[in-house]
Amino acid sequence: MLISILVALLLGCAKVGPPSGGPVDKEPPRILSHYPESDALAVARDTEVEIVFSEPMNREQTEAALFISPVGPLQLSWHGPRLRIVRPLAEERTYVLTVGTGARDLRGNALTKSFTLAFATGSQLDQGLVRGRVYQDHQPAVGAHVWAYDLGTFSGEVGSGEPSYQTQSGADGDYEFVRLAPGPYRVLAFRDANRNARPDTDEWLALPSSSVEVAEEAVRAGDLALVRQQMPAPVLKRVQAIHAERLMLLFAEAVNFRELELEVGGLAVESLYAAPDVEEKIYVETAAQEPDRHYAIQLAVAGVPVLWDAPVRGSVRPDHKPPSFVGLVRNRLAPRDALDLLFSEAMQAAALAKVWTASDSTQALAGQWQWPAANRARFVPAEPLAPGAYRLAGSAAQFADRAGNGLADSLLTLSFSVGAETAAIRGQGLAGEQGRIRIAAFNEDGRTYAEWADEAGRFDLNGLLAGTYSLWAFVDRDGDGEYSSGSLSPFRYSEPYGRYGEPIDLDAGQIVEEINIPCR
Repeated sequence: MLISILVALLLGCAKVGPPSGGPVDKEPPRILSHYPESDALAVARDTEVEIVFSEPMNREQTEAALFISPVGPLQLSWHGPRLRIVRPLAEERTYVLTVGTGARDLRGNALTKSFTLAFATGSQLDQGLVRGRVYQDHQPAVGAHVWAYDLGTFSGEVGSGEPSYQTQSGADGDYEFVRLAPGPYRVLAFRDANRNARPDTDEWLALPSSSVEVAEEAVRAGDLALVRQQMPAPVLKRVQAIHAERLMLLFAEAVNFRELELEVGGLAVESLYAAPDVEEKIYVETAAQEPDRHYAIQLAVAGVPVLWDAPVRGSVRPDHKPPSFVGLVRNRLAPRDALDLLFSEAMQAAALAKVWTASDSTQALAGQWQWPAANRARFVPAEPLAPGAYRLAGSAAQFADRAGNGLADSLLTLSFSVGAETAAIRGQGLAGEQGRIRIAAFNEDGRTYAEWADEAGRFDLNGLLAGTYSLWAFVDRDGDGEYSSGSLSPFRYSEPYGRYGEPIDLDAGQIVEEINIPCR
């Protein structure tokens, strides 16, 4: 009886309702207030700067995203969401404090845009303003470190010496330096992957095409294109024998199997290909392995050696697993495109004939088969395809992997659409110097169109499929036909680069004109 009463009391005291904690915090932090006020003058030299955030912050990440120019020693202290900054202030100087987009709250939410506070210990503020954007793979780069060097006062080496001003790019890739002293400046950007607060040769780096002259009016610096000038050594995590004629290499990040150079001591390498769903995984088709024999591995990616000392043990396991058809590499085609069929593993590069069968709902196309990769078959139609929707069906019996296993499904079916190449984008590349301008447009399918502008910079990209396009351009200063990203040490300017600000939506038959792309 006593036990029943105790259980009832415990149940009565139990709290019934949803679990504690509430919804996950996805709200980005904000800056609620600050001291001194923006553009304050005659600020006392012993003033403590204060920033009040809307919520408690990750202190380490926020402090790493805090920059004050001119550069000097800082003392930082936190009181909840309140950050106090103490540093020596000189007479008659303009100071610019920036909290970059690397600042995050305790849930990892970042500031959506860099915050800048300017004040002066004298009677006036510097008025210089430089704006620009940072891009990576021609898309806005968020959170890149952006440095500006005052060439009138800086005498060190750009990239290793402390910059005059620092900030970070925002959600749309924009950056801004305010209250700069007049004079020439050099701007660069980088991804600080190793968090050493320095641009390193194997990190994403963007160099300018020239210096910018700052006066009292706003200056638009050239767009900065992040490029990896030196690839870091890839990290190989595992090597495994899948069966008697296949190895698997697992890397820490995606690699291009076409750039992989591989030698397996005492074992012939037949082909290499990437796993369809995991770009970090590379399959190696080999000659028959000897069971329990240890094979030494030597490899490099794009000429960069990969460290790996452990041999792989050969397998006797036979391959009984049937391959599968993964799908078409691209489902939206242009009339002259081929059909690329992707399989889960390496296939027999057999001659294929009369694969497709016609019915009330499917078509039988004439064409030729090719094998551009170990796990990829290509069907090249004999004639350009008319725009419209297509459905193909055929026998899967002609497809088998290297071990002779047929496809898991007995029927091979494809569905895709063909668009009309009738849209166009026309405009002009704007550059203040001599050199051919290369214009490129790419859509959401990864399809790229490119051409050289004429002597006046005018371009006409014709024969485009409907879709959403991003445009970029560069001035080919050295005449080699490729974009040159410059060099940090010794310092060499990049070629002028420009990215059209917004994607362009194109309907079939539409012509968009007067698209100007400045290349600075």
